[in-house]
Amino acid sequence: MSVIVEFSLSTEDFVFGSALETVEDMRIELEAIVPTGSRIVPYFWATGEDFEGFERHVLADPDIESITQLDRIDDTALYRTEWTRDVNGILYGLGETEAVVLESMTVRDGWHFRIRFPNHDLLGQFYNFCTEREISVHIDRSYTLTEASRAGRIFDLTPEQREAIVLAVQRGYYRVPRETDLTEIAAELGISQQAASKRVRRGADRVLRGALLDPGERF
Repeated sequence: MSVIVEFSLSTEDFVFGSALETVEDMRIELEAIVPTGSRIVPYFWATGEDFEGFERHVLADPDIESITQLDRIDDTALYRTEWTRDVNGILYGLGETEAVVLESMTVRDGWHFRIRFPNHDLLGQFYNFCTEREISVHIDRSYTLTEASRAGRIFDLTPEQREAIVLAVQRGYYRVPRETDLTEIAAELGISQQAASKRVRRGADRVLRGALLDPGERF
């Protein structure tokens, strides 16, 4: 049975996260990790302003071979990175245990992860991987898919994304003509319009991919 684990990690224990550290005001969210042979290729979203400065900073790290901007929506861009060498860190451990990144983002003094493992054995394998390499992982909570909400279970929505999409549907955001806008949704949620836009957009993308695409087509 699949199990979802939420945990936090300091930047010092996350080699890839350290490479993304920058003086620029840039927010990072890991999108996926894709094994390619013996390498792990991370995909991530960056939200901020000075993308050119951010890219120069990342490329200055000796472990980063390339950084490619794949897509950009307003002040948010999707990137793919490649390493100059294999880094046997937490991303490698996640790739080895068939883990799926549901959510990963920068928080104060570190990173927050929400990861799905195919079963408890692979979760245990990942925990042993971190212990053997002295990677300090703080487990916030773990739960099975049957303990998650039905919508979150099917479409891998975060609670915040589900809340935003449900509210958007209830208020008529998707109707023609629209009966509300993101400003009103943001006000009701108590967040900024930008944050509401991201939750609605990314949540809707997960729902549509989960409902319409085959598993191999969803990334």
